[in-house]
Amino acid sequence: MKLNVKPIYLGTFSVGLDKKFNRINRDDPPHKASLKLSMNPFLIQFGKKNIIIDPGLGDLDQESHIPALLEGLHEHGLSNDDITDVFLSHLHFDHIGGLAHKQNGFWELTFPNATVWLSRQEWDKLKTIPQKNPVKEQFLDFVDIHADLNFVHENDKPFEGVTVRVIGGHTEFSLAWFINLGGYRLLNAGDVIGTKGHIQRKFAAKYDFDGKTSQQRRDELIAMAIDEDYIFLAFHDNEIPVFRIKEKNENNAYILQEVTEFS
Repeated sequence: MKLNVKPIYLGTFSVGLDKKFNRINRDDPPHKASLKLSMNPFLIQFGKKNIIIDPGLGDLDQESHIPALLEGLHEHGLSNDDITDVFLSHLHFDHIGGLAHKQNGFWELTFPNATVWLSRQEWDKLKTIPQKNPVKEQFLDFVDIHADLNFVHENDKPFEGVTVRVIGGHTEFSLAWFINLGGYRLLNAGDVIGTKGHIQRKFAAKYDFDGKTSQQRRDELIAMAIDEDYIFLAFHDNEIPVFRIKEKNENNAYILQEVTEFS
């Protein structure tokens, strides 16, 4: 069976301390004291499986990201009804908001036939945090009641070829998804390795739950990816969200190779 992996580009954004996603052009710099982040949910097709990793912000932003998400599926011959599984790396709203929407004026599941795989510990923790935004509170209640939530733990295997690890760092219970299908090895580590820049430099981010753990996990995952030829799926990268690490150049920087075809 042939493997197909495609990022669904939802846009590029300047994100400041207020955590609002302000849309900018792909080539524009971010606003002052802000990060530049793109959003790329990943579509993985293999046999009868149509998998989405981290469906984006949905209707929980200043604008709706649902039309772009559905259009991205349509470009690959799919509708939202065709998605069989959703993998969540962690439960920040820019990664889970696409699970449900209000395009018709009321809450609906974006992927009504999908099994959603996520961390039990992180979901339970999220539900205890008061939401200042009532729309987010409504969203969480709706998903909790109506979505087919399946909770995973360390080294669980939702199905053949997929393994999950709890890596922490960015959030307390962040997950990494290891996918071995069609002769390829894929790795999504959420925002622990959310851009190619996370490969090239060492840092402890203040926006992480535990920045030192994030860097430790990056070191471990990079070493493993080189040794075992994993392809990274980097949700927030603006240029090459799907890439593998080749080797280091004369300046001791990793050479990254974009992966666009899975033959």
